[in-house]
Amino acid sequence: MKKKVLIGVIIIGLGILIGFDYGIFIIPRLVNYPLMHDIASDYVGARALINHNKELYPVLKDAFQEIGINWNADHRSTHPPTAYLLVVPLTFLNYPTAQFVWMAAMFVCIVLTYRVLSLNWGMALLAGLLSLAWPPGIWSLGQLTPIWLLGLALAYRYRGQPLISGVSIAIASLPKLLPAPSLLYHLWRKKWSVLIGFVTVWVVALAAVLFLRPDAISAFFNSNSTNSLEQILRTDNSALVVAAWRVGGWFGIVLVAAFVLYVLWKGLGTNGPYGWACLVWISIALLPIAWIYSLFPLLPWLGITIRTSTPVPRLLAIVSFLLPFFAPIPTIMPWAVSLSVVLSGLSFALAAVDQKYKDNRSHVIS
Repeated sequence: MKKKVLIGVIIIGLGILIGFDYGIFIIPRLVNYPLMHDIASDYVGARALINHNKELYPVLKDAFQEIGINWNADHRSTHPPTAYLLVVPLTFLNYPTAQFVWMAAMFVCIVLTYRVLSLNWGMALLAGLLSLAWPPGIWSLGQLTPIWLLGLALAYRYRGQPLISGVSIAIASLPKLLPAPSLLYHLWRKKWSVLIGFVTVWVVALAAVLFLRPDAISAFFNSNSTNSLEQILRTDNSALVVAAWRVGGWFGIVLVAAFVLYVLWKGLGTNGPYGWACLVWISIALLPIAWIYSLFPLLPWLGITIRTSTPVPRLLAIVSFLLPFFAPIPTIMPWAVSLSVVLSGLSFALAAVDQKYKDNRSHVIS
């Protein structure tokens, strides 16, 4: 009876929190600025991939005006041209229509992720809808993170088939490069065929980019030689390494590096979902530029940890899950996002330690 009451209180409290965030922050922003999503910058870049008269990395404020958006984004995109490649099929649509189609496709990616993680279709659809109640989830519809989410879920599902897993990791890494550390799961176990799948996808993608726009790679590096640093230094950047620098300077960087290595070590030494969660986490922790939606690839692994782990990792995962509700839109309270990253990493690592201990004990007993 007490357990049912506690669950009821938790559900009511979470409902109030979601209602507050959506009513005060998220819905008004979606209504007032319906076209202001990051996919706009990739749509601009995709149009430039197939039209050499357009600048591939323009100042976004001016480029957005050409597609009907009044957005004072006085900087250039930091996304690689392989991210633009994914949006090329939508360039034949006007931007509002392209954005709608993209958001629908991203929702499909979310649902497929839960299906890949063994939920039936009905439960996968429900889980996809519930994912949108988490602030990183709703903002990810206009982003690239659901591709990252699905790619790494597929890589985990097919971890026993390194070639397919390598292909999946490569697809996940096309938008923002950093899911690549998940390759270490296979490389640590000397399953070298993962590299064949990964490299094949990247060779095909780069060949397609260079076919469409021969100067794409040089344009990316030329633009980001200064642009990336400007974006990294933004006060609303939530990246873990940036937060560590702000708080502790070089000492903070050393602590983060040690923490990342600790989570990586525990991830590599553990089979099952917690070990994989550690590697997914590494790709988030290494982001030099991060916003609230950068947390989204962690959601299934937070859910698994909350549902199946021991009390301490479970509590850390719950707090990590709740923190984004204090930063419901991408530009406020970056500390909440950074702290969520820290706690999720610690949660996954401790869950992996517990799992390895249980596995070793079972082995000894048997």
